[in-house]
Order: sequence, then structure tokens, then C-alpha cells
Amino acid sequence: MIMARRVALNGVQLDEVDERIVISAVEPGEANENITSTESAAGYGSRITSGRRGMLDIIVKFRILENGRTESGMAARAAVLEAANAWARAGGIMTVNYKPNRRLNVTMEKAATEGSSLWDFSQEYTLAFRAYAIPYWEDENASTVTFGGGSASGSRYITLEGSAKTTCDAEIVNTSGMTINSMTVRVGGNTMTFRSLGLGGSEALVIDHVNGLVRIRIRNGSSYRSAMAARTGANDFMSPPGSQYCAYSADRAVRMTVSWRSRYL
Repeated sequence: MIMARRVALNGVQLDEVDERIVISAVEPGEANENITSTESAAGYGSRITSGRRGMLDIIVKFRILENGRTESGMAARAAVLEAANAWARAGGIMTVNYKPNRRLNVTMEKAATEGSSLWDFSQEYTLAFRAYAIPYWEDENASTVTFGGGSASGSRYITLEGSAKTTCDAEIVNTSGMTINSMTVRVGGNTMTFRSLGLGGSEALVIDHVNGLVRIRIRNGSSYRSAMAARTGANDFMSPPGSQYCAYSADRAVRMTVSWRSRYL
């Protein structure tokens, strides 16, 4: 079933790679799977405590318009196919028509190849993509909330949409002008505590994620240094949909910004 005929990677549409490319279908693949966690339930065996998607496939099908049944035409056709594969190999952020305002972080799973007959100009080519690290559709644009700035503690509720847990990022700026060594940051039901932080005046503690993995750094102007060693415990800011409580407590005044992209099945 054709679900969309527009697909882009990192803002570049496939049919913008070459005008002879005609997209015939963009569809969910067959290889999706769900991973569940269970715990013992006294007298009842076990019960599911959480679930997550293991991967998500997207299939892109296209044709190449005929450019003459000659050797030069075949060479041009092969060049178009290679351009399409080069576009796909880059992977990255995918957007499609049937998921407006959402995005998917993908890698190429299978390149498009020629069929048995190089002269078959009705051939449909297939590109396969797979989302491993973040196998969910996310909001294309992040939501943000900023609060505090004049005190050593503050709080705010945020609302996560969607139908799956998502990672939240946080940036805590030292507004006191003096060094901060102790800080506790909470997003949803998850708390990070920092000791011997050494967050200088006007510096920012940045807690973000790369392919689903947490990264903790201190930003000073345009330069960064790691602050992973200052964190006690190993909590991450992974929160379910709904209203979530966010808060900070520090040695001195800070300003906190929380950002997130709601996730959808």
C-alpha cells in the first residue's frame, strides 16, 4: 500500500537528487519488533513492567525515467542509481509525508540494485532503512521550557505528548557569577546529583543525548569539557508521556531550560 511519495534525508528529498527519479512508495517495513521487560508477580507468574520498540524499518521504492535505450542512456541510468544510493548511505534524519512534523533517525539497511536485465526500464528499485538507536517517530521541532534564573532552586511542570518514553535534555546556566560545586537536577521521576562540579560563573551544565546515549558537559563560550565524573548515580532523563515535574537545586542561582521531542509508535 502506498502511504507517501515524498521522503527526505537531512532535508534533501530523494526526487531532488535527480529529476529522473520518480518515487512510487514509502512504507513501513515488516521487520519491527517489540522488546518487553517482566517481573515476578507472586502467585501469578510474571507481568510486563515496560516495553520498548527494538527497531523500525522504512521501505522506499522508486523508478528511473527512461533516458533512451542506448549505451549512453544506460550509463546515465546507472549514474542516477548511484546518486540515489549515495543519498541513502548518508542516513540521518528522515521525514515523510504521512508523518507530518515528525522525524526518524535512520541508517541505510539495503541499497538499491539493478535487476537481472539492464534494459528493463519498468524496474522498481527498493531502498531499505532501519531505525536502531531511536526506533520511534519524534517531533521534528523540540519543545522547550525555561525557568528560574534568580534563585538557587526552582521547579516547573512540562507536558510530554506522544505514546512512548522520551529522553529530555537540560541546560542549567550559572547566573550567580560565582562557582557552583553542588547541584541536583530532576526531570520527571529521574534525578541527577552533582558534586565537585566546578561550574563557573556564566558557564552552563549541558545534559543532552546523542543517539539515545546521555552526554554531560560544561559549556564555556563555544568550548566544552566533560562533567560525567561529577555525576553521582547513573540516572537518565527518560520520561513517559504526560505531565512531568522538573526542578533544580544548586549552591547558587541558576536558570534551567528543559527540551524534548515527544515520541510516537
